[in-house]
Amino acid sequence: MEMISTGLDGRPWPEFLFDRRPVLVVPAAPGRLPAPEDGWADRDTALALTAGPRPSWSAVLDESRLVIHRPGGEAWFDGEIGVTREWRRAVRAHRTLLLVTGPFANPFEFTAAVGAGRLLLLTTPIRLDSGI
Repeated sequence: MEMISTGLDGRPWPEFLFDRRPVLVVPAAPGRLPAPEDGWADRDTALALTAGPRPSWSAVLDESRLVIHRPGGEAWFDGEIGVTREWRRAVRAHRTLLLVTGPFANPFEFTAAVGAGRLLLLTTPIRLDSGI
């Protein structure tokens, strides 16, 4: 049986876009503040995401451990996420990951952040690996 994270514990949780591309929804955390100069897009600049993933970012998924590096190589996220086989397949097929973050700590607050237009988005290259 594969675990699916609910985000209720404040950890990121995997989702899919309507076309089955992988998304990671990342609640706000003190060590994970999104910096606009790193390429995050808001609702007014979201069309910038159509240009493709940010080459200065990278992500590696090894089993259930995901490591995301921001520009300069500093880890923006390093931890376990609840992934399914289907999500791993989507990562393998698309090789990009949409990160969604904003002022929310759990799924209940996520809806309010969406409604207020306060989400930030970034697309990063991602690869599957073993032995990060």
